Amino acid sequence: MQVLVLSRVRHPNLVTLIGVCSEARALIYEFLPNGSLEDRLDCKNNTPPLTWQVRTRIAAEICSSLIFLHSNKPHPVVHGDLKPENILLDANLVSKLSDFGVCRLLVQSATCTTTTFCHLTLPKGTFVYMDPEFLATGELTPRSDVYSFGVILLRLLTGKPAFGIVKEVKEALENGLLHEIIDPIAGDWPFVLAKQMAHLGLSCCEICRKNRPDLVTEVWRVLEPMLKTTSLSMSSLSFGSDMDDNISTPNYFICPIFQVFFFI
Repeated sequence: MQVLVLSRVRHPNLVTLIGVCSEARALIYEFLPNGSLEDRLDCKNNTPPLTWQVRTRIAAEICSSLIFLHSNKPHPVVHGDLKPENILLDANLVSKLSDFGVCRLLVQSATCTTTTFCHLTLPKGTFVYMDPEFLATGELTPRSDVYSFGVILLRLLTGKPAFGIVKEVKEALENGLLHEIIDPIAGDWPFVLAKQMAHLGLSCCEICRKNRPDLVTEVWRVLEPMLKTTSLSMSSLSFGSDMDDNISTPNYFICPIFQVFFFI
């Protein structure tokens, strides 16, 4: 499935599949020197911490790549195992989704209870990032990725492990203690933006799938102003809202191998 998906789609925030070696049963991907988001959040090997500005940008990049996958025609693609270990970082700390071993192409199905597109399968993935409705019903949908994305947002904000993070952030907000759980090594994260990120992450982690926000109409509308506030705005990811054809193409939209311009 990885080869099927990655050989047909290209996006600046999806890892590039370079080739396949059938003799060695191996897939060859582009080299991403900064490892995984998980390692960088843990500052593995004494690497410097990710700043709140970089974390905000990474959140937008992941959102962009998910919108791209979920909008694939004729069959939407669900990653199915979204977690920081599967988000790799290049030399400029630009994030790229990897490990599509669990991903699925969705088809229209009358058996789906909450959407016209789903894939019925035995639950696979990493438990703490998995959609509770997927665990209960076996229905993998785009909003399964939204749940996982919500957990990642909370991890970017707090730096804490995934287990129990939804409950911890929710209680901190209710008790006015959010400032106490924001990751201090990320720098002086503006509290208004941090609070927006917390609410966004929690809304994505709603237990009931239908209550989770739409990535384009709701999530991106929160993340895009955050990018502008951090002076790291990527206007080319605005899905046509403010596109200016005269703006030069940012480097992170050029594949370092194929020198191809990516756009959704």
